Amino acid sequence: MTDVFISYARADYAKARVIADAICDAGYEVWIDDDLPAHGAFSTLIEEQLKAARAVLVLWSEQARASRWVPAEAGMAFEADKLVQLSLDGVLPPLPFNRIQCETAASWNGEPDAPTWHKLVASIAELTGTGSKAPPVHPGPVPGREPLVAILPFDNLSSDSELAYFCDGISEEIQRTVSDGSTLKVVARSSAFQFRGADKEISKVAAALGTTHVLDGSVRRSGDRVRISAELVDCASRNAIWGDRFDGTLDDVFDLQEKIAGQVAAALRIALAPSSSSSASSLPSDLYDTFLRARRHLADGDATFDDSAQQAIPKLEKVTREAPDFAPAWEMLAVARASFLRSGHFEGDYAPARDAVIEAAHAALALDPKRGGAHLALAMLEPWGAYAAREKRLLKALEVSPNDPAILTDMSNFCWSVGRFHDALGFAKRACELNPIMPSAQLHLAQMLIYTCDYEGGVKMARKLRERWPANPGIMLWVINTSGFLGFWDVYDEQVCAIDQFDGWPARDMKAAKAFNEALRHKDPQLVRTRTDRYAQLIETTGTLPLNLVLSIAAFGLADEALDLAEKASYDYIFDPKGDRPSVYYPGTILGKWSEVIQQPRFIELCERLGLNEYWLASGAWPDCVEWVGYDFKEEVRQTHLHRDEPHLTGHDAAAK
Repeated sequence: MTDVFISYARADYAKARVIADAICDAGYEVWIDDDLPAHGAFSTLIEEQLKAARAVLVLWSEQARASRWVPAEAGMAFEADKLVQLSLDGVLPPLPFNRIQCETAASWNGEPDAPTWHKLVASIAELTGTGSKAPPVHPGPVPGREPLVAILPFDNLSSDSELAYFCDGISEEIQRTVSDGSTLKVVARSSAFQFRGADKEISKVAAALGTTHVLDGSVRRSGDRVRISAELVDCASRNAIWGDRFDGTLDDVFDLQEKIAGQVAAALRIALAPSSSSSASSLPSDLYDTFLRARRHLADGDATFDDSAQQAIPKLEKVTREAPDFAPAWEMLAVARASFLRSGHFEGDYAPARDAVIEAAHAALALDPKRGGAHLALAMLEPWGAYAAREKRLLKALEVSPNDPAILTDMSNFCWSVGRFHDALGFAKRACELNPIMPSAQLHLAQMLIYTCDYEGGVKMARKLRERWPANPGIMLWVINTSGFLGFWDVYDEQVCAIDQFDGWPARDMKAAKAFNEALRHKDPQLVRTRTDRYAQLIETTGTLPLNLVLSIAAFGLADEALDLAEKASYDYIFDPKGDRPSVYYPGTILGKWSEVIQQPRFIELCERLGLNEYWLASGAWPDCVEWVGYDFKEEVRQTHLHRDEPHLTGHDAAAK
């Protein structure tokens, strides 16, 4: 039986012959149509050879796409689940074949150690069931730089394109096993999974993600049988330092994933912790399918702006109900529920929803204390005013998952909320290293550059983010707000005209930001009074005043009026553990260097009411502003907190008394 049948357009014969010879040199029996005998119906013979071959290599080109025969032969191979594809000139295969991985040989000159050739031979080896006949690869030396690995989405080699979620799930499980079981830095899914198909070229991935190594592979599923092929490549040399193939059933899939993760860690000479006792190797295949679908909802969405959490929650509830010992599902359920609560579109009774988060998080931690996401979910529930409790939970989450970008970002947000902007910037940079092309991570880093007074750098980065993700409402809103507030009017004018491209609540917020900036820009007394009166009315209707609006009123030159209004507002809700999510509380905004209110010693009274003074004194972790305010910030905090039961008395007045 022939190992490989080669399908190609007649115009590409010279290239096809070179490839056929190279495959023969690798030890495979190849059939190409110059082997046709002089007699017989050639179409019948071609069909017989194609059906008999273990693998069918289709060489795509512009001429092949237009051919009558090549797409037909590709269709037969696709149906038989033995299609391998190579693009000779970079052109993509036609539908439906563009759903299957297609390597490109546009720049391949016959080098046997080229990544493209190595992948092609690995695919042939997988289909022929002979194992790789190429020379074996062995772990090589690790460069001096600390390894950073990107685990790319494994290609779906099954004939059913709907199984893409399953292949993504396999990749992500390997990613989590490597990340959770070692100190190895692993690029987050949301960044690594943006590279698919032809975009997986090693130099492109390394340039975008800054990785030292890339793990790529493929999954072939037929019924309950699974075959996983994987390869670890050194980005600097582009050489494979490890590669293997694993066969099993769906019931074996967890063990296969752990084997791959273990061998990746071994190839990089990094210890991998043993799997948790709550491992779900006995999880039924249908539940594993449900779990993967739920995780894909969360991974591909953003709970702040969409319904990804609501879609995932019922699926995860099904998994935890039928497999109550599966810790990852409890962990993910806790995060999904907490994310929904923290989103701007949660409606319903907060208290029982909060209890449901706690139930899921505690269940996950009881099964596996190293579930960092469960600690993160509990931290997300802490009211804003519970600074010490929230920090403790986040530090615990970082202890067990030190390289989780979501936890690093939440820790950065916490440091921002208490005025520790340089600490926040450090965590933001770590999160971006692991999630370099995630819009929210990049936006947060730009924000922290602004708060650490790198205004030019932050605004420059914001403009680049707008260019890269023009439809992202969070980026657009922040660029408008920040460029106007800081006086970068050229950037503001450049961007504000695009707000008509958005709708819904983001558009409303953008129009409100525009109205504020126009009042700030023109200093028109009537516009200023209209804005401040509108802000003041919020106290009458809601009982509170968001801190970003306190900052906004002060920006009009009305710092005393802003603090007077803040005195009338209640902030008790930020301490209520069972109260609604404090979505209108933005503590970091009033602690920036541009804040007019922070220059007033009476500002410390507001900090006392917000619980910040108690946190600063107890932790000894002071905000950055102690270095540049025009008064002894620490002493004002000490005196105000000492005399906190004496209303309307600043620390300076208390000391004088």
